[in-house]
Amino acid sequence: MSVIEKDASRVPLGERLAWSPEQAAQVYSLDVRGLRVAIEQGDVETFRPPNRFGKPGKRRVSREAMDRWIRQMEE
Repeated sequence: MSVIEKDASRVPLGERLAWSPEQAAQVYSLDVRGLRVAIEQGDVETFRPPNRFGKPGKRRVSREAMDRWIRQMEE
């Protein structure tokens, strides 16, 4: 059974500057498993913004990193 997180942001998904890997795959119409493999191989840069306790939060992918990776794949 999977847990569905409610997205509390008012900014539409396609207009955000960073996403979770699952959201990035949805925005770019990619397979999330393939994106995760690219992240694990270091092909897509990620970051972990601090959570409310000051510890590293969940992994995020920036729009710039996704665009750079897609341009690289097209070459």
